[in-house]
Amino acid sequence: MRRNLGRASAAMGVVLAIAALAAGCAPSPDPDPAPTPTSTSSASAAPSASPEPAPTFAPEGAAEENLPIVKAALQPLVAAGGIPAGRSVVDALTAAGIPLSAVQVTADQTAIGLPVDSLLFSVLVGQECVLGQFDGDGFTTTTAPVLSTGACLVGATASID
Repeated sequence: MRRNLGRASAAMGVVLAIAALAAGCAPSPDPDPAPTPTSTSSASAAPSASPEPAPTFAPEGAAEENLPIVKAALQPLVAAGGIPAGRSVVDALTAAGIPLSAVQVTADQTAIGLPVDSLLFSVLVGQECVLGQFDGDGFTTTTAPVLSTGACLVGATASID
């Protein structure tokens, strides 16, 4: 019986040796396979020689189209937090190419010289308005039709000459 056990062990050793040799002869996978036509790669995207130009204010466009331009122009003021001075809002909007004649802003101080709780502004775009507000809760914007007066804000607004 011991003899049969020895033969079985020897046979098993031969089988393992053959398997190890066969595994060593198998081709190894390519460590850096080339992309296939079905794989996603950046080579399929069209190369861009220059960055896309920033959007510009379109006075004949819709308020909704111009809303991202207004938001982008005011982003530094939003990031600074708080309620900015009205002049800062006007300067940021006009620097973005928005005509001064299209901008309205409320006063940034009360009648007795205290800071306001909120600052409203508007940008007239054709027969629509981009409206915005800075207050203690942050910054919000929306769009609305122009008022029957031809303006976007009701009441007195600050002089922005």
